[in-house]
Amino acid sequence: MIFPEKLKKEYRERLLSLEGYSFDKSLFIDEFVISAMVDITAGTGYEVAVLISRKGQVLDACVGDKNSVAIEIEENRGRYTGSRLIHTHPSGNAKLSGMDISLLKNKKLDCLCALSIKDGLAYSAEVGYVTGKDIDVVVCHDARYLNKYGLLEKISSSEKAYKEYYVKMNALPEQRAILVKVAIKEKGDMEADLDELEGLAKTAGIVTVDRISQFRVKPDSKYYIGSGKIDIIKESIQLNEANLVIFDNELSGSKVSSISAAVGTKVIDRSMLILDIFAGRARTNEGKLQVELAQLKYSLPRLNALSESSGRFGGGVGMRGPGETKLELNRRIVENNIIKKSEELKRLKKHRDLNRKSRQSNSKPVVAIVGYTNSGKSTLLNLLARTNVYVKDELFATLDTTTRNVWLGDNKEALFTDTVGFINNLPHEFIEAFSSTLEESIYADLILHVVDISNPNHLSHIKVTNEVLANLGCDSPVIMVYNKCDNLKDKSIATDGVLISAKNNIGIDTLKDIIKKTLFNE
Repeated sequence: MIFPEKLKKEYRERLLSLEGYSFDKSLFIDEFVISAMVDITAGTGYEVAVLISRKGQVLDACVGDKNSVAIEIEENRGRYTGSRLIHTHPSGNAKLSGMDISLLKNKKLDCLCALSIKDGLAYSAEVGYVTGKDIDVVVCHDARYLNKYGLLEKISSSEKAYKEYYVKMNALPEQRAILVKVAIKEKGDMEADLDELEGLAKTAGIVTVDRISQFRVKPDSKYYIGSGKIDIIKESIQLNEANLVIFDNELSGSKVSSISAAVGTKVIDRSMLILDIFAGRARTNEGKLQVELAQLKYSLPRLNALSESSGRFGGGVGMRGPGETKLELNRRIVENNIIKKSEELKRLKKHRDLNRKSRQSNSKPVVAIVGYTNSGKSTLLNLLARTNVYVKDELFATLDTTTRNVWLGDNKEALFTDTVGFINNLPHEFIEAFSSTLEESIYADLILHVVDISNPNHLSHIKVTNEVLANLGCDSPVIMVYNKCDNLKDKSIATDGVLISAKNNIGIDTLKDIIKKTLFNE
């Protein structure tokens, strides 16, 4: 119960008399409650708010100032909170304000009633209900007869309409997402990070409808992002009919649970989105096992949040792919599955080691093609080997490792291996699960580091790839291959490598000559 410090004793007592008070649940409000609200507002000029349960019990009562009143309303995971808020407007105008509408939507109240006070009496009222994307308003011209307008009966029909809308929004064939980025300590290039996140979302078949960012010194203890931004996300969900929120930051299970409960829709983070893309890309048995293992390791510390999200918002992103039916939300089962998948991958790793030794015994040098995702690695392999490895202008188009024989001319040939693309802030679950595949780079005789030189963030992409290679302990010689040079105006930007266009067959002969000289000491 909240009231101003200078509130007179008589008004404090009137307010305190409402605490825990109950009346007939068939009434919208009774005379005792409305009389106290009117008297306090008429005597002080302040707004008074009362929160009432469906059982007719006063849950809380507060006094604010001339323009607003603050009241504690618990977050609710359901559709409606099961409580209605009635507050006074000392101005004599009962029209619901923008703040009233925002509170009604965000807190999922049964309804919100604005009661105008005029000449010391309850004059008129407006009652708002959330029915989906829209707000229904009932105008009560005479506040003395609030119980005769059928206001309680409308709660049931409005809640039904809201539930239907809610289910529809979370079952849309098209997923519509709001992207969120929180920069901690250093702002960096938040727009570039959101651009990349939008690219990932597009690859997963998700439509981006809004982008929200915030700079913070440290994460919020409950939501990671500030509570004010949570309100903005809620409003954006309503305005844009969004059914998914994607954070560029990695979130703990408790954060995912808190945010999804607050905004009323499914919440995932960047790692979950990447793992979901991998789930849709894996084709080989090893690739599928790697994805399943990464999903299981990611899910283990987040079991409660994933269970709640799956129950309330269905499947979709984060729960798809080869791991979908195996991602049982039981800690013991998940832990056993992690052990099982790890053993299976170890056996496949031994088989891969044998294949590698066989290739080495054939005396053919091995060239690994590495680089940031969507830099053109598969397109380059297709051109060099004249094959048809899957190529598409999207992130992580290639997930499974592909090896092809390439003729370099002058009776020289080599085995070229296309690897999965790297990306900034790769989930550690990915690194662990795909370690055997990434080892192809370690054992290669030469590495072609492919860079999309036309990308304005290509320098940061080079840095990310170099860091991953260093972490893998790779010390093979590297040739920098600057791809998509036909989209580049200033070609003097790349002086330490080879400029090519794999799509348009530009600079490929020069690249082959450099590869021959490096591999065969020519």
